[in-house]
Amino acid sequence: MRPIRRGRALPAWMRAFVCVLGCVMAGPLQARELHGWSVHADDYPVNQGMQQFAQAVGRISAGEHSARVHGNAQLAPQGSVLGKLAQGEIDFAEIGVLGYGDRIPALRVLGMPYLFQDSEQMFALLDGELGRLLAAELRKYDVVLLGWYDGGTRNFYHRSKPLRRVSDFAGEKLRVAASSGHMQMVESLGGKPVPLPFKEVLGALEKGQIDGAENNLPSYESTGHYKLAPHYTLTRHLVSPEVLLMSRRTWEQFSPAAQLQLLEAGRLSAIHMREQWNRRLLEIQARLEKQGVKFHAGGDAGPMVRRMRPLYEPLWASADPLSRQALGLVLRSMAGR
Repeated sequence: MRPIRRGRALPAWMRAFVCVLGCVMAGPLQARELHGWSVHADDYPVNQGMQQFAQAVGRISAGEHSARVHGNAQLAPQGSVLGKLAQGEIDFAEIGVLGYGDRIPALRVLGMPYLFQDSEQMFALLDGELGRLLAAELRKYDVVLLGWYDGGTRNFYHRSKPLRRVSDFAGEKLRVAASSGHMQMVESLGGKPVPLPFKEVLGALEKGQIDGAENNLPSYESTGHYKLAPHYTLTRHLVSPEVLLMSRRTWEQFSPAAQLQLLEAGRLSAIHMREQWNRRLLEIQARLEKQGVKFHAGGDAGPMVRRMRPLYEPLWASADPLSRQALGLVLRSMAGR
């Protein structure tokens, strides 16, 4: 299955999904401005994709409605966004999936390390069968999935060397978020996880309290971590999506025909976001290379994946059948790559 492309018709499952929801319409949406939430700044690729969607809302409603994107988490704290979407207090939002696995168990699969080789493989699944499963699950939480955005790949960076093989991790003190999964990942590779708030990483690098950390390329640049840890290895240990959602309460006030157009607008906004993201990554890498950063190709992922078994097993044993089904789809994709 290939990633979605411009001009391709909405898949049958999306059309059927609209027909089902159309049966429970709550009445027409009164003319007003819809409000969208984002944690990012206005010039970030996420917000650029959301802006495209917001403009489409006006076209779909023939100018009767408008939509506005509020960046920098202006509308609500990040932890409360899903609840406010469900209640209709926010009309649409773009969120990362990594922080929501505790609330929506099936999303934990998307936070597992070394599952996806790259974004293309991930989107081939999310724009297909895996995305269909998760869209149906998200409906139970009163939100409608409009499109999958790119959260980027997370990679390890180090003060003095690349981290390409399992042996390179032995004894290295590596900062991770305060997440049991991330800590277990570093331990499985032989390293020493150091949970620290993100804002404390630069100081810890300066004082030698840690040897390195992991994050995506834009964060690596914007924080200045590259000045102290100039070895950036493309381990791609975590390839994570983000998702554009609409409140089901808002969604049900549009006609079935308009809902199909909203899905198409969300799909196109996701494509736009991915294009902007890839362009930005190339620009950042070129800038950092001029600053002396050394980029290293990742090594054979096979030994890394085998060490992740303790992280995968709880999902196989999960009481949630959808989590097991989602993991099975991903692992079959891994076997075929």
